[in-house]
Amino acid sequence: MTEPFDPYRKWLGIPAQDQPPNHYRLLGIERFETDPDVISNAADGRMAQVKNYQAGKYSKHSQRILNELAAAKVCLLDLAKKADYDRQLREQDAEQAKRFAGPPPPRVIDLIARPPVAAPDFETFRPISYRSRRRRKPSPWTVPLLLLAAGTLFVAAVVFWSKFPH
Repeated sequence: MTEPFDPYRKWLGIPAQDQPPNHYRLLGIERFETDPDVISNAADGRMAQVKNYQAGKYSKHSQRILNELAAAKVCLLDLAKKADYDRQLREQDAEQAKRFAGPPPPRVIDLIARPPVAAPDFETFRPISYRSRRRRKPSPWTVPLLLLAAGTLFVAAVVFWSKFPH
């Protein structure tokens, strides 16, 4: 089974966790951007990109996203609408921060001010062994090879003593 077509992800690179995108994310610009030229150019660029898909299989998606891009451009270029929209985004951010509030991350100054970590006790310190703790099973040839080596040494000793009698 194929997954449904996601034009935000496919055409604009907006992942599912960022959907529905806010106006800034939709245009691909920094949040709370204030430069009207940046906003206008970003909107025009995104619209040109999405217009490439108007005549294709996903023309309905294309038209919907073009409408959203136009609405974002109009909203962010009108100072009164932009101020209201930015206020709403900040309120949403504050609500999310309250919901996901946990312990704050440590600040650099807190990390520096912490007392040093105690040195390890070297009397109980054990070096890490890189060998396996399991004993390996001896080879079936171990005993016969040891017997062969002992027999060879015995024969060599007998030959040595027979050449040099006392």
